Amino acid sequence: MNLLLLAALFVAGLLLTVRAGERVLAVLVAVLSVAIATVLVALAVGAGGGLLALDRAQGVLSVVAVLVASGVFLLGGRGFPPSIRPAAKPSRPVRVQRTAPPAPPPSRRATLTQTATDLRFQDYEVLDRIGIGGMGSVYRARRRQDGRIVALKVPQEKYLADAKFVKRFYREAEVLKRFNHPNVVRVYDYRMQPQEHYIAMEFLDGDSLEAVLENRTMSFPEGVQIIRALADALRHIHMQNVVHRDIKPANVMVVKNAFVEGQLREGGIKLMDFGIAVGKVLTRLTMTGARVGTPIYMAPEQAKGNRVDARSDVYSLGLLAYEMVTGQTAFKGSYEAVVHQQVFESPKPPKQVRLEVPGKLNDLILNMIEKDPAMRPTLDEVMARIDAGVLTDEVFTDPVTLAMSVQEKRGTLRLLDLKGKLRVSMRDQGNAEGNLPSVPNAMAGDAEGNLYVTLLEYRQAKTGALIRKHSPDGREILAFGAYGLGEGDLLHPVGIAVAQGHVYVLDGEAHHVNVYTTEGRFVRSFGGRGQGLGRFERPRTIVAAPDGHVYILDSGNNEVQRFTAQGEYISRYAFRLDRSSESLRPLEGLGIDGYGAVYIVDGVARKIRKIEVDGTPGVTFTLETLVGEPTDAPWLLQITNDGQIFAVRQGGQVLRTFSGVGDLITSNDMYAPVQSMVLLTRPVPTPVPTSTPTATRA
Repeated sequence: MNLLLLAALFVAGLLLTVRAGERVLAVLVAVLSVAIATVLVALAVGAGGGLLALDRAQGVLSVVAVLVASGVFLLGGRGFPPSIRPAAKPSRPVRVQRTAPPAPPPSRRATLTQTATDLRFQDYEVLDRIGIGGMGSVYRARRRQDGRIVALKVPQEKYLADAKFVKRFYREAEVLKRFNHPNVVRVYDYRMQPQEHYIAMEFLDGDSLEAVLENRTMSFPEGVQIIRALADALRHIHMQNVVHRDIKPANVMVVKNAFVEGQLREGGIKLMDFGIAVGKVLTRLTMTGARVGTPIYMAPEQAKGNRVDARSDVYSLGLLAYEMVTGQTAFKGSYEAVVHQQVFESPKPPKQVRLEVPGKLNDLILNMIEKDPAMRPTLDEVMARIDAGVLTDEVFTDPVTLAMSVQEKRGTLRLLDLKGKLRVSMRDQGNAEGNLPSVPNAMAGDAEGNLYVTLLEYRQAKTGALIRKHSPDGREILAFGAYGLGEGDLLHPVGIAVAQGHVYVLDGEAHHVNVYTTEGRFVRSFGGRGQGLGRFERPRTIVAAPDGHVYILDSGNNEVQRFTAQGEYISRYAFRLDRSSESLRPLEGLGIDGYGAVYIVDGVARKIRKIEVDGTPGVTFTLETLVGEPTDAPWLLQITNDGQIFAVRQGGQVLRTFSGVGDLITSNDMYAPVQSMVLLTRPVPTPVPTSTPTATRA
């Protein structure tokens, strides 16, 4: 009897390993179970003389065991893993058929290499696959009725069991069929049947904008024309009460020969993929509960999960424009980092990334990516500004400008307007002709608008001169102040000032001031190292008043000394730590206005203290150092004639603007460490007189 049970178990195990159909296995097991059960029942009731000697209880238990095992096998057959259980045949024929016999599910590699011959549709002949994504593939196909070439968007079979997915998939087709615009992809047909699922769209021969941008940076005229075409397309879909919500380069097609003689032809740009616009889930991230959309181009309100509208598409279009004109995305990093930047940070202005970007185009893009949706322009306004011209810049003729040197290879020397906006790039850094050998570490201007800069990397300069004089239009017109120990030579210039036809250069290593004419001729020097009157321990900054008096900040002695134009010591300014202390407060910055009032930065109180022309104390106001700013570097101060103050830490990036009474007006990120700055008065262009014709006698 035991041998009989063991044989039955062996046969059952063998059947489990046989790759036969489920029905065959079920029949074999059922027959075997009935046979064994019949024998065991006979044993249990005592049938057969030779069998009476067996234990009846053992027979009953064996019957129960075999029946239970058979039931478990039959009921659990469908739970076997696919590698053991053969694939079930379809219960009814379908039109999307496989040409090969049933086989185990293909691997990912096999899926990626699947050919167009694997698909059959009633109305379309599939030619080849032209795209693949996480949710499906796109095929080039020919319509059997008239031979039209179309693009078939076919979802993966595994998603067709999800009724919500199928509904969302076809809502995209329903929405697209409502559009009729040359810059929006057209939908010809779609089918939603158990046998066939597809959307037949306009076939576009070209490359995605994403592929184009990976290969080259677009010219400004090309980028502007694409922006306008997409703005017009978005305006059309918004009129149908549809928001795209996923504007990105991958969803824009640049059709072959889109530009003819530099002009974008009609239909040369196509806006595609409205899946998110109609609620379709497209990415793995969104499937796990993330915000719908691509984070690099996602509007802040969308990143926060708030309601989106047409203004969200304007923001995304602005980021797309940013990438086209600069060659890089506005935000970078991980998914979470980019979402944080979208909500809380502003990108570097396009003109700061690529100095050739026209100012009007820079302003338009920055307006489009305002964090506040109410501050963004409408699409009509975007197109109107483009039509009015964003590729030509207004001539920068402001009489007073803020000249600044920054630690950047491009645009090392630049001009800003008094709102802190970059307007002109004067000089670059490098070894090429006309470039600066290093970043200027101090600057000053004269009444004619000429700009004087001091350099430290003298070894890279052809002439070895550490002082350069530039004309108002940025041309270098003079170089003087050679490196060395001779008369009129310099070791380490840290400051420069111009007054009454003389140039004062503060040498931080030699501890003296060299005086030159504005033509570069050495006149005299004064100062020296020490703690006495007229001497310095650590000179940091020099400024000159309109009356010719010179002020020098000495952070080693914690004082500001005042000299005549000839270098004779007059007096000093210093502040005690408290009334009972002999120690002096550290001083961190020095500036002067056009009337001769002096501004000193108190490092302990973190305040700017104004000393009036007559020497009496003036207003004071707070000047905080931001996290990350260098604390051992001096403050750079510039004051306009109306009392407006510009302040930035040397090596810092945030330029503060204060009113005359100390109110903070703006804080502008310069996006590069600032090394020096000066208010520069430029000559006003003289208008060309128009000649009046004189009457002559005949």
